[in-house]
Amino acid sequence: MLIELRIIMAIITVAMLFFFISMLRKQKMELKYCLIWIFALLGVTIFAVFPQLLDMLSSLLGIATPVFTLFLICIAFLTCVCIGLTIVVSRLSDRLNKLTQNIAIAKRESDKNSNKLSRESCDE
Repeated sequence: MLIELRIIMAIITVAMLFFFISMLRKQKMELKYCLIWIFALLGVTIFAVFPQLLDMLSSLLGIATPVFTLFLICIAFLTCVCIGLTIVVSRLSDRLNKLTQNIAIAKRESDKNSNKLSRESCDE
């Protein structure tokens, strides 16, 4: 791997690391999601510093070039992130439905109690 490419990878990962840390400080991202990206950046940094690891992984997997191995790793990582976020969104959707139903039930009970009180005050 060319030294220029390794330097560019290192600069980009450091910039992204600062971005995620600033997002965490501003509380625009939760720690658990931020850690996923920080560990991914750590992996990219390891491959940038030690490109022979990517060569060894490529030969182990029987992939012709290390670039294809890197693409495979990126695609697998992004697929896992998408699946994880889909699970989170599904859970939040279920919680929102339950919360909406509970609010509707509470509002109905409140309306019933209001009607009873108004009838009792009219009877007196």
